[in-house]
Amino acid sequence: MMPSTNRILGKSVIVTIIAVVATFGLSFTARLALQMPIDWLSWVECTFIPILIGMPVSAYIFAQSETIQDTCDKLEKSHTALREAHERLTFVTSHDPMTGLLSRGEFMARMDRRRDEGECDTVLLIDPDHFSSINDKHGHFKGDETLVQIAKALVYATRPGDSIGRLGGEEFGILLREARKEQGMTIAENIRRNIEGIPWVRGQQDVVEVTVSIGGAEISRNADTQNVLRIAGRCLFEAKQRGRNRVSFEYEPTRLQDAEERKTRRRFE
Repeated sequence: MMPSTNRILGKSVIVTIIAVVATFGLSFTARLALQMPIDWLSWVECTFIPILIGMPVSAYIFAQSETIQDTCDKLEKSHTALREAHERLTFVTSHDPMTGLLSRGEFMARMDRRRDEGECDTVLLIDPDHFSSINDKHGHFKGDETLVQIAKALVYATRPGDSIGRLGGEEFGILLREARKEQGMTIAENIRRNIEGIPWVRGQQDVVEVTVSIGGAEISRNADTQNVLRIAGRCLFEAKQRGRNRVSFEYEPTRLQDAEERKTRRRFE
């Protein structure tokens, strides 16, 4: 027999025994109170009637109870599986599959939420120096490995409440919670040093040297997040112009204007 069948029969037998005992007690008490004789028919009625009625009724009730419980268990398992699938889907849609960092959309959404909360944060833009040469010299597999190592360094150098995202290609972004410009510059410099100090040597013919340039901007209350990112991008460009492998929270507008003019001339040449 199946375990559920044994449980149903066991419960039904117990209920039937209780019914028989209760029937004897009530029937004999009533007969004695009314001074009615207790004959063999009384014994038969008090024994078989509870068995004939109580046994099938209780078995049916307990069988339905088992069915309902089994259905509830299946629903619970389905709900757990659905919740886990939703969590996996949410993670996949909000995170970069290669590095495990936030996607650009999720990173921007967190910036917007922090702005709406009225907190003063700092955003950093991190870009590897001469990254295309790594792909050209060592191949795209090594380039992907480099991005993963940089992502790990960013996680190591930031605080638990900070948000780290891969904004596209080789560019990364960090949202430093409740950090002013001075603290942001300190964290950015630690990040730059950590990445510069990563042991990339894998052999005599497999040497990868990686540095990053970092641009940062403080996010004031009710600031436009796109504008903040543009300012951080200009600071990143300034860090590149000043020799790379450095941190910049300031930029010179004339350099940006010259860069835009060079791009325009190349477009029409």
